[in-house]
Amino acid sequence: MDKLLFRRILVAGLTALAIIYVVYLLLSANFNVVPTENAEQVTVTDKIYSNGYIIRNETYINNNSGGVVSYNVDNGDEVQKGCSVASVYSTEEDAVARTKAASLEQSMKDLTKLEQTRKSNTEGIETIKNDITSNLETYLYNINNGNFGKIDSNISSIINAVNHYQSFTGKTTSFKPEIASLQAQINELKSSSDSIAEINAPKAGYFVTSCDGYENSYDYTKIGNLTLDNLKNIKKSNVPDNNIGKVISGLNWYIACEITNDEATDLTLWGDDVTIDFSDASSNTVPASIYKIVQYNNSDKALAIFQCTYMDSSLSQIRQEPVEIGMGTYSGLRVNKKAIHDDYVEKTTYDDKGNEHKESKKVQGVYVLYGSEVQFKEISILYAGNDFVLCDPSPADGILFSGETISLYDQVIMEGDDLYDGKVIK
Repeated sequence: MDKLLFRRILVAGLTALAIIYVVYLLLSANFNVVPTENAEQVTVTDKIYSNGYIIRNETYINNNSGGVVSYNVDNGDEVQKGCSVASVYSTEEDAVARTKAASLEQSMKDLTKLEQTRKSNTEGIETIKNDITSNLETYLYNINNGNFGKIDSNISSIINAVNHYQSFTGKTTSFKPEIASLQAQINELKSSSDSIAEINAPKAGYFVTSCDGYENSYDYTKIGNLTLDNLKNIKKSNVPDNNIGKVISGLNWYIACEITNDEATDLTLWGDDVTIDFSDASSNTVPASIYKIVQYNNSDKALAIFQCTYMDSSLSQIRQEPVEIGMGTYSGLRVNKKAIHDDYVEKTTYDDKGNEHKESKKVQGVYVLYGSEVQFKEISILYAGNDFVLCDPSPADGILFSGETISLYDQVIMEGDDLYDGKVIK
């Protein structure tokens, strides 16, 4: 036989054998006759999903002077009782002029402060750079979270930080000409526009420019008397034509939800603080306490009322939103419910004289595949979901009869015939 042909046949044969051997190794390492799932570490929050109705202490603010309204505070700002939330002007031009004057006054204050800082050089360049970065991050955060009422203020802060950098690095030697120019513009704008009235906050709280007609639909002071029928029959009323906004006052506000009786029982058993997520309206998780749970005879529905104290601009403007009510957060090894079985485990104990005693008990657990051998492992369930449980990988002493449980990445057998501890899978 030709040597070259023989060499080619030999190489082809050896290659085929190598491929067959590699395939055999892969199959023997990764293929199980019985289906398995790895026990993986998972964290879940026990949640109830519902629709929340917001009840707050809200007071209308109306304009009784006619004219054109110009706001002096931003939507969602905190205000004190008696402070001016808006000014009323005779014409649109006057209102625009006064708004522009207020903006220029803030710019002038910022430049005046920078002029003083420039002389003292009390801050380092890294501090100034960090200030620019921080303001940019805040601007992007408010854009992403829909806090558009804060955008103008963010832009002013960014400009001020950049001006500070220009001054510190010597690219701008003085802001005095700009300050003088701003003062002249402010004087001219103020001289040509005078307000005919001021609108003051009737109470301290959060100022909101928009009203939805539900402000007085249920008496805030009677929140403890709210029923499920009341909640279902709350109706919208007309907002006064001369309304310019409202003040949300009081430390507490409430979220009322219709839930099932089973969910009401879960909340009652939980009995601790919860978290509320408004998935469609706010990115913030709101801490809340359980104010009241009402269950009714001959009904599978219940009423849950949660008390909140945290407030921000986006929360001040919501009324009816889908909510996620979070109770406990649990971490453990995830196991499919189909894999859970009852079987006997054994433990060895010794008496005072050193004599050995063996005890067995039927417990809940799973079958785990170690190589080709099946082992039954007792489990301690921390949390049960619809189709899975979370198991404690390190239960306290005395929780497990056998003292042994599953570990991270154990191959838990999902199904199989005639499973038992010690069985060899071939």
